[in-house]
Amino acid sequence: MSLSINIPQFNHPEVSVFYEYDLSIPQEKVADILALPRATLIKDMEMMLEDMIERYEFFYNYTDKDKWWEFPTHALWILVELSAEESIPTIQKVLSQNGDFIEFWFGDFSTEDFWEVVYHLGRNSLPILRRICLYPDASWICRDIPGEALVQVVLNHPERRTEIIDWFGSVLGEFLAISPSGSGWDSYLVSSLIHNALALQAKELLPVIKLLYEEDLVIEELEGDYQYAVDEIQEPRYPARKRRIFSNITERYEDAMTWHGYKMRYDEEYKAQNTPKPFIQKKSPFDPSISFIHKGGTNYRREGKKIGRNDPCPCGSGRKYKKCCMNK
Repeated sequence: MSLSINIPQFNHPEVSVFYEYDLSIPQEKVADILALPRATLIKDMEMMLEDMIERYEFFYNYTDKDKWWEFPTHALWILVELSAEESIPTIQKVLSQNGDFIEFWFGDFSTEDFWEVVYHLGRNSLPILRRICLYPDASWICRDIPGEALVQVVLNHPERRTEIIDWFGSVLGEFLAISPSGSGWDSYLVSSLIHNALALQAKELLPVIKLLYEEDLVIEELEGDYQYAVDEIQEPRYPARKRRIFSNITERYEDAMTWHGYKMRYDEEYKAQNTPKPFIQKKSPFDPSISFIHKGGTNYRREGKKIGRNDPCPCGSGRKYKKCCMNK
């Protein structure tokens, strides 16, 4: 397949196949790339991630609307497979981008899967993860990823619990010092960090959590009042749970083919069963009850009001939908 775009001058020209294939790439091609010299292959993957940032507008406006640009995900998974912890500064740069950038490149991957990249590559770089959380111009979803990853570090490496709890305390303390009108403040992020602290039963953090409540800096509709926090941290109704950690890159690619977008693209039976009925335009072309969902590159139309991952759960628990009934 010939490419109609300019490709960076990589150390290994073979990696340019990541611009040609989505996540259905033949695994023998991935294996051939992993056999390349590690140091220069890491540099190529970092260059690929830099390319997604530097040429964002170009790719966003690319005329072939059927093209799926998945080279950033390929690059991230290669770095994870190589245990390239030295690449965490590049990951930091990716996670410092705004919400439109993250949605274009990653869609639901940013909320469902990116935590695993940080888990593998950033768990020994806590100062960098702290900077990601506090970066003022980044999407709050990206700023939440370090906390999600570190919860999994505690669950899988309990010997690091004290270290990680101290990290949460440091970040929450930093937000306590920031005025809600100041640069970098985000109530959703603070509430999510508190949620993770409660799920880990981090009783050591109750003093700073109490101060955040006293300053009205917590969204109580999402996390309940302070007494709820005390009760939850003593005996959590929603304790932290281990999430799936893939053993290797092949498992990640196989899992990608179960995503809605890929099944709609490659599984004809699934597509036939899940293709929405023809859309009947309502009176207003801007009807707020119509929303679009992205998963793995495919957009489809949903009728009815969408429950956001971070909206209050409709069951009335007071928790975020993603932390409550979304996965039931």
